[in-house]
Amino acid sequence: MTGDALALARRKATELRRAVQSLHRIHGDTHSMRRLLSDLEWIDAGLRELPPSAAREGIEALDRIVVPDTPYRPDMWHGADDEGLGGRRHQ
Repeated sequence: MTGDALALARRKATELRRAVQSLHRIHGDTHSMRRLLSDLEWIDAGLRELPPSAAREGIEALDRIVVPDTPYRPDMWHGADDEGLGGRRHQ
């Protein structure tokens, strides 16, 4: 399913590029057109960086970081500043 979504996104990005290039021919080299063309480069780069669906499904669980609800050890904070409390230090 992820591969289908990625393929669809790539097709839509290609369609968008064609439409923006048509607008570029009509409107010329304006600030807005340069910004749109730059945005298309970002979209293309982002789509290229996405992993294939099979690889993505295999590492999906690794993307989640579990933070325990248990309190931290007090000695972990020894010598650290309490940000926002006027620089008070733990002793």
